[in-house]
Amino acid sequence: MTKLILHVGLGKTGTTAFQDAMRDGYDALLEAGFICAGPRLKFAVPEEEELEAQYHARDPELLAAALQSLEKAALSAPDVSTVVWSNEAIGMAPNLSDVIDVIDQFIKDSKAFDAVEIAICFRRQDDWVESAYRQWGLKHKTSEMRGIEAPEAWLDRSWHALDYLGQYRAWSKLGGDRIRIMTYDAMRNAGGSVPYLYTQFGLPVELIPAEAAHEKNVSLGPAQSYLNALHNGTHEGPVRPVEFGKVFEAFDLPELDDKNSSFVSTELRQKVLDRCAADNAELAKLALGRDALFGDFPVGGGVLYESGNQDALFYLSRIVGEQQKLIDDLSHQLTNEHARRLRDLERPFYQLRKLRRRLRAKFGLDD
Repeated sequence: MTKLILHVGLGKTGTTAFQDAMRDGYDALLEAGFICAGPRLKFAVPEEEELEAQYHARDPELLAAALQSLEKAALSAPDVSTVVWSNEAIGMAPNLSDVIDVIDQFIKDSKAFDAVEIAICFRRQDDWVESAYRQWGLKHKTSEMRGIEAPEAWLDRSWHALDYLGQYRAWSKLGGDRIRIMTYDAMRNAGGSVPYLYTQFGLPVELIPAEAAHEKNVSLGPAQSYLNALHNGTHEGPVRPVEFGKVFEAFDLPELDDKNSSFVSTELRQKVLDRCAADNAELAKLALGRDALFGDFPVGGGVLYESGNQDALFYLSRIVGEQQKLIDDLSHQLTNEHARRLRDLERPFYQLRKLRRRLRAKFGLDD
């Protein structure tokens, strides 16, 4: 029999770096007896059974199908001892109770897995909200309205993701012994998400790809996030990061802010922390048997990002300049190609005229 570990996030706790390490070391892990799947189940299941996007795991029907794919993968690999599926969209689902019901039924019906563990990492809410707002408020637009959603508005509709005690209680429907609670503090102290999660899940740390051992997925900085949000804000409805991500890749736009600026103020972060304090203390006792869930470090947000328009103009000037270079290069290439084709077209006629002149000269023919 096989153990299934569902790593359900939360997002912004090193999940991407961990998923990248599992992807890069997939073959070695499989040989060692572990099937390790990222958000879309890539490599772990047949291509036609992969999820099209990681957030599809929030859909009960698609989640049930994905779990069945993992069931088949485990049954067809008797030498595999553990299957790990890391998908942070599951833990942050607004319809978490529906998602848990699907997993609960799967556990009851499974013939492949004799043990199922739900692993979730929590980050102190005031620290998490800045990183999460940049990700899902700016870089990945999740609001329906045009424009840039303010931190307060984004927070109002995202409180379910900050209710850690509520999430723990919801997951406990599966049995408290199935729930592994981790903290971002412990992850940092262990040297990052990759070595920490490999150790927590029993994956061989010697199989961590060398380049991923201390890898950290670097999110967009304040200026980059704001530029991304300006683009996203021209659209109604959600906009995925890939829509503007190609611009960053094409023009190598650097981060312009050197003040470690924030979008979420100290005051708002403190309100978040105060609102969550009692629940955090209760969760610490219930899940970890201690008084405090997180470390006691200062609340950030002292320097707010205020140079968005200036930085955007700098970026746009650079983009326009680089685009003009591309246009000039393409124009030069097209001009050269046009000239080459003309020469190719003229060459046979030139040869014909040259032969004609030779024949006339040889036989003394007049033109």
